[in-house]
Amino acid sequence: MVIILRTFYVFKLKKNYTNIAASKPNNIYIMLKSIYSYKKKDIIVAFNLFDELCSPINIEFLNKYIYDKLKNNDSYTKFKNVHMFHDYFTDEESKMSVLKSHIKIKSTKENNIFINNISYLTNLFVCDFIFNKYNYFDNNKYNFLKLKNK
Repeated sequence: MVIILRTFYVFKLKKNYTNIAASKPNNIYIMLKSIYSYKKKDIIVAFNLFDELCSPINIEFLNKYIYDKLKNNDSYTKFKNVHMFHDYFTDEESKMSVLKSHIKIKSTKENNIFINNISYLTNLFVCDFIFNKYNYFDNNKYNFLKLKNK
């Protein structure tokens, strides 16, 4: 059996871009994909675009939030800013790294435990650059952008 490992990048958008994400999420995805695809020689342009679009992640808050939600689950472990989840019953293996610029989640599941647990936080935008998927506001119901096809 072949297990496909998915990589999700989660960004915290600045408030002035959340309306664009709600109405035209493809525009936000295109900007983030272009930053992801920049070559090293264009790093200053990529940094400036990223700085305009995204806010820093509050690492302490997010680490505590995830830890408090999952600490009683036997499948969950944490080391510094890295959260891991290995559930042998559901075949989910997920690893979430919390960085100041973004959150990186590698998982065997599209709707993994980390995506589900951060879904109630605001102004987040999830991208899967390999599978060309992005998310959108679901009528601002949860202030979270859910995955959908491009």
